[in-house]
Amino acid sequence: MQQPTEKEIYTAWSEQSYDQAFSLLATAYASIMYRTALRIVLEHTLAQDVVQDASLKIWRAMPTFKGKSTFSTWTYRIVVNESLSALRKKRAPNVDISQMDIGVPDSPYYSPDDILNALHQAVSQLPEKQRITFQLRYFDEKPYAEIAEILGTSIGGLKANYHLAREKVKMHVQALNPSSSFASKQIV
Repeated sequence: MQQPTEKEIYTAWSEQSYDQAFSLLATAYASIMYRTALRIVLEHTLAQDVVQDASLKIWRAMPTFKGKSTFSTWTYRIVVNESLSALRKKRAPNVDISQMDIGVPDSPYYSPDDILNALHQAVSQLPEKQRITFQLRYFDEKPYAEIAEILGTSIGGLKANYHLAREKVKMHVQALNPSSSFASKQIV
């Protein structure tokens, strides 16, 4: 079976078949929603909870969707916001996230090699805005304009965040694996 397209989702939505539109959207973007949530919250069960909460939010908001962005962008924005909200709820007050033991996603669907482990650890050390910008640009290959819409920020600010994040990730990966040329060749 072929993945539903943005056009099919939009057609169902414009015909006010909101349950069908939601079903198509969930089918098209379920794995993207999970991967996005997992890269932000880094825990399988929490990522599942985020996807469930985001899905409920999307389903409830389907009739009020304005159509000013694509369903993909709208979905990403909701998942990113729900992921950040879940992280804020999880953190105790006065806990510095850089001191937490995080880095590599904890999921039964994820089995990294050493280099990918180093990459995820490097990304986890970034400040929140740089981390999410890096994840959406590097892993999801989103254009700056779409990331700006997802995060509600300027393209110039995103480019600066991505550049800073990329440089920090390169340095971190090189520090963890000095003999590897991965960082200088792959993180561009």
